[in-house]
Amino acid sequence: MPIFVITFDAPNVPGKQHDYTPFANELAGQKCLQIQSGTFLGSFKNTATQVHNHFRKFLHNADSLLVNEMVQHYAYSGKAKNIAKWLELNPPAKLSSTQDAPAAEPAATMADAEASKPAAKPAAKKPAKAAPAKAKAKAH
Repeated sequence: MPIFVITFDAPNVPGKQHDYTPFANELAGQKCLQIQSGTFLGSFKNTATQVHNHFRKFLHNADSLLVNEMVQHYAYSGKAKNIAKWLELNPPAKLSSTQDAPAAEPAATMADAEASKPAAKPAAKKPAKAAPAKAKAKAH
């Protein structure tokens, strides 16, 4: 069964009043394990979106919620021994053999992602004329 890391943040917003007891009760009822302040592990037969949508209804509109599926590789260090035991009893899903190899390059930065975005579609133009046969292509 997939393991999910559920992280939420409840910022102090002027005038915000919210009872988090139902959220805490639901996490406990679903046998989620708190691993840090605002961070839990849960095992569900659902997608990350389904888990997110389920827990989102217990939070205030100003709160943030991240649900991330944990697969195969994980590491933990800290004083809480129950976390390692919980992960041992609820192992994360294995990656398929086509996904086992790590990426050869680090993930793109935001600047790289912006630079690789296609430009806005320009207005229609007349097709370019073919270059004369005698012209040589310049190497870049």
